[in-house]
Amino acid sequence: MRIRQKDIANVLGISPITVSRAFNNSGYVSPELKKRILDYAKKQSYKPHRASQILVRNKTRLISVFTSTFPSFVWDDIERGVRSAAEYIGPLNYEVHFFRIPEFDTERFLKTLKREIRNGLDAAAFLCSRVYRMKEIVELIERAGVPYVFYNVDDPGTNRICYIGTDYPAGGRLVANFIGKSLSLKGAGKILVISINEDTDQVTNGPDINEKRISGFLEILNEQYPFVASRIEYINMKSKTGIGAQIKRFLKKNEGRVDAVYFVPAYTDDFLDGLEACDYRRAITLLHDVNARALRCLENGALTAIVFQDPVLQGYTAVRTLENILESMIRERQRDVEIAHTLIFKENVNYLKNHYLLSEPDSSGAL
Repeated sequence: MRIRQKDIANVLGISPITVSRAFNNSGYVSPELKKRILDYAKKQSYKPHRASQILVRNKTRLISVFTSTFPSFVWDDIERGVRSAAEYIGPLNYEVHFFRIPEFDTERFLKTLKREIRNGLDAAAFLCSRVYRMKEIVELIERAGVPYVFYNVDDPGTNRICYIGTDYPAGGRLVANFIGKSLSLKGAGKILVISINEDTDQVTNGPDINEKRISGFLEILNEQYPFVASRIEYINMKSKTGIGAQIKRFLKKNEGRVDAVYFVPAYTDDFLDGLEACDYRRAITLLHDVNARALRCLENGALTAIVFQDPVLQGYTAVRTLENILESMIRERQRDVEIAHTLIFKENVNYLKNHYLLSEPDSSGAL
């Protein structure tokens, strides 16, 4: 039987109006009593009646989602998920804003966040990127007392309520298992890994997702497939030679000498340019970040597989998680929401295409 606010009031020996005030922030309730009410409600798995809550608070709640600008196709997918969730919760008196902040422009990030806080921001979702001074951003949101989550990239050392996204080492482990099993019959093999040294071009020493992927990859490769050798080539961000030229050089140097190529960073088009300039038709080729061109390469056989981390679902889940936090009023740390990696091949490419059936996002901040 579903527990009601009246039942909570009876058990705790208080009035129903006090319970209602605690859940809707309408009227004064002491912090100690409010905590008793919310703790008991959580223990009993109480869920407020949505329609009645909306009538009581008579207020539109504001959720803001912040992201970066590169690679644009990833954030396009994130925005599709955010838009879908915004359309779902809009009739429940929610407004959702989505902001793309240029890389390294922490000042614009802080300015935008301050404006949202002044406008009554109720909850926020951040990409914990190394291209911003995240410590200042986190300090600002925490001073304002606004609950927040991280998505896509995490920093568990903060007071964020939870993380929505992938386990990056797990993505590398998935790749190692696929390549290792593919080369098992041969009993030997060589893999070219292409990554990027982010330490040369970052603002803070936050999470390095590419190194996390490689750590998971090497862990499985060394433990389960010792007959497979790997060589890692790192793109030098400070080199006068462009990123695309460096990738082509790595691929040309190893053409016909490796059985697989694992491309780790988000420079998808540069990697595909390199593949087109070389002959890797007999090798296994994989990358992480997918755009329309990568899909075409998958379908025509130029690319073997894509490690898909479902950014559409990440954006959708980030907004719905914040909605749940606001409705439940639970501000303590919650269990992370892990988005599992999926390997996409030519044979199951329609699985991925289904995520692009959502409407295209508009260019404004409000959704």
